[in-house]
Amino acid sequence: MKWTFLILTILSFASCSSYNSILKSDDYEAKFAEANRLYDGEKYERCVALYEQVYQRSPKTPQGEISFYRLGKASFKIEDWYLASYYLSAFQAKFPYSSKVEETMFLAAVCSVKNSPEAALDQQDTEVALNDLQSFVTRFPNSEYLDTCNVIMDKLRYKLETKEMMNVRLYSKTENYRAAVVSSEAFLDNYPRSGYREEAWAVLLRNSFHLALNSVDSKIEDRIAKTTERFNIFLVEFPNSDYLREFEGYVEKLKKIDVPASN
Repeated sequence: MKWTFLILTILSFASCSSYNSILKSDDYEAKFAEANRLYDGEKYERCVALYEQVYQRSPKTPQGEISFYRLGKASFKIEDWYLASYYLSAFQAKFPYSSKVEETMFLAAVCSVKNSPEAALDQQDTEVALNDLQSFVTRFPNSEYLDTCNVIMDKLRYKLETKEMMNVRLYSKTENYRAAVVSSEAFLDNYPRSGYREEAWAVLLRNSFHLALNSVDSKIEDRIAKTTERFNIFLVEFPNSDYLREFEGYVEKLKKIDVPASN
């Protein structure tokens, strides 16, 4: 056991020494060969520095193309999404006629997806990911990756939908009645088939009611009318909703309000 450990230690040291020698040398054929050996052996973090040197030396050669491609793939394999995105996104500009453009463009979009945060956070990266996937689908409409792109895009859109619904809920929770009304109406327009539709309508009606109750005299009549109209639409769309008892009570209360006579 002791001798086995000692042998492995010596071999590891020799390997590191050999790697460092190649890294510091001017032999770019050796650098490229060693980078390929490491890449094929899934030693992705170690091959990156060598591929970078080869690419910088010969950016327009076949070796340069392979090096840049594998810089992106190696970064992708170690889940360094930002670095992978840089190399994979830049590949199509540097090597526009390469057979690897489709793959690198798809993987660059996947990197954007990996950078998309959970729904509660800012969704700018999610928008970027959707745009990247849409650009890929537009450029390669018959790609083998098409079905995967469509599935991912549906998930991203649902995340954006969830984020918008969370904003609607927040306005309602903080009793920002006007913002809750405006945001819930926008949500219903933006996502007409959403699974949150009934809830969004509930937020709209609840805050429409409170907005009417807290209106100045000049706006109360119009807001009562709008709340009543919204209730009637809700009743038609969700005739069996659990919210109906609550909303019927709102309408009855609004009917009892003395609306100031118009001048």
